[in-house]
Amino acid sequence: MKKVVLLFLGLLAGILPVFAQMMPDSTVQVVAYWDVGDKYLYQKESVKYNIAEGDTTVVEKTAELLEFEVVSADEEKGYRVKVTSRDIQISDPTKAAIIEKMRERIGGDVYYFETSPYGEFQQVLPIEGLEGQTDAVVEDIVDAVMKKNEAGAEIKPMLLALTRQMITPESMVASVEAEISPLFMYHGSRFGLKDEYPIEDTIPVPLTGGVLKMNGRFWVNEELTDDYSVVLQMYKEADEEEARQLMTSFMGGMVQVLSGVQKDGNEMPSVEEVFKEAKIGIEDFLFEEIHLDTGWPLEWHFTRRTQVEMEGKSQKQLIDNTIKILFEDEQE
Repeated sequence: MKKVVLLFLGLLAGILPVFAQMMPDSTVQVVAYWDVGDKYLYQKESVKYNIAEGDTTVVEKTAELLEFEVVSADEEKGYRVKVTSRDIQISDPTKAAIIEKMRERIGGDVYYFETSPYGEFQQVLPIEGLEGQTDAVVEDIVDAVMKKNEAGAEIKPMLLALTRQMITPESMVASVEAEISPLFMYHGSRFGLKDEYPIEDTIPVPLTGGVLKMNGRFWVNEELTDDYSVVLQMYKEADEEEARQLMTSFMGGMVQVLSGVQKDGNEMPSVEEVFKEAKIGIEDFLFEEIHLDTGWPLEWHFTRRTQVEMEGKSQKQLIDNTIKILFEDEQE
């Protein structure tokens, strides 16, 4: 894969200066050397699996093309990058309908993010078309879900209540940031080829306002790193008790919302009682290859493995996300 991509990157040799980032002191530095007008196309794929009693089921597949274009560059302020999504494919018909409704309402598949002068991710800018549209987006999502699932009107208040809690301008920007920021988390830093580095991550949890802390380490894969590209890997995991408490808090938030709109008078089950013996494990694995002379990611692969054990039964869920560079848009 590396040699094939390098054939494409070699086409840039005539217009880009060469920056050797492999240091003589056994360290490697990840820096963005971007110019306004740089444009790259990536294939993004995501697959979600459920594993129960030894059987693996593909729950959902998504794929899309992401075009990255550098629209501004400043030695002091850093870079601004435009991201355009297109050709999205979603296997889940309900989710596909939701995405279609959201895009119709917001009116585009474009957003911008900013980095430091070294390419380190800083922020996603406010998404155009979203301001003042949240209530309408929520209505569209609920209508799409009900239509695809042929649901009765009696559950609409519940779905509206839940969706309003989870769909806000802030949560939608945070969702985009969660997808983009890991691609550029190593930029602006120098790493030893034989060193390991601790990492602490925080993941926002919907409905609770809380976060799930995950601790781990990352390192340079010395065997796969050379003068052309650096390969970085990461592993992190959540504390089992904290994961259980966060799951309880999340489900408790759902119960509170639903109990406020249900009409039948039945009591909702005690979440603490249901999950008191549950064992929950969450692990993240990350692999990223970055081209040294340009600082553009070549391949990014993320896996989250979640396992829940309750009442003698175990169920696992795997989420695999991959982003790979294809070619410059102008070469299509």
